[in-house]
Amino acid sequence: MNKQMDESFAINQLPRVPENCPPAFLGRYTVLPGDTFYRLTQIFRVRFEALAVNNPHIPNPNILFPGDVLCVPGLIRFPTCALLQPRGRVPFGTGGVVYVNFGPRGGQAVSFMATLPQPTLFGNFDMYLGEIFIPGIGGFGNQLFATPEDPPTWSTRIELPTVASVAPNSRVVIRPMNSINGAMGTSILEGFILAGNCQTQ
Repeated sequence: MNKQMDESFAINQLPRVPENCPPAFLGRYTVLPGDTFYRLTQIFRVRFEALAVNNPHIPNPNILFPGDVLCVPGLIRFPTCALLQPRGRVPFGTGGVVYVNFGPRGGQAVSFMATLPQPTLFGNFDMYLGEIFIPGIGGFGNQLFATPEDPPTWSTRIELPTVASVAPNSRVVIRPMNSINGAMGTSILEGFILAGNCQTQ
């Protein structure tokens, strides 16, 4: 296809507009001549994969047409953090924090740290699970491990796949789990990732 035919095709191409955008998005952007996915990721400070995942109506991110409308994922400043507040009755001093930053191997990492009693206090459980639920994407989790203090400090890190990006209003929880039968208890601690960073929340 020659350049003249490319330009003619682009002129006749109807703009691709999403029916709706995923939760926690920054806004809609109308593509201008010369825009590329890569350039837009630099402007909006989002990862290429996150922009692609939030725009399934654009089947090939390497081909954009003027007038296309893109959903721009919500902006999370790095690093950011959230307090984990107790849910229901828990022992005095139970609480935690979540810290979100770029991961050591690329992508994003979500680190949990909490002061918790032994999981057996909440029933037939032998471990804790830290989880993040990202609007429009889904959940990711990992087992927490204890330090030798009594009560211990429990911690873990979840390294998100490159196609996932933490969005505002992502929910973070810690709950007990039985490692043998897979049974999970209700959330012991819960928090939400907001759009600001640790200093402004």
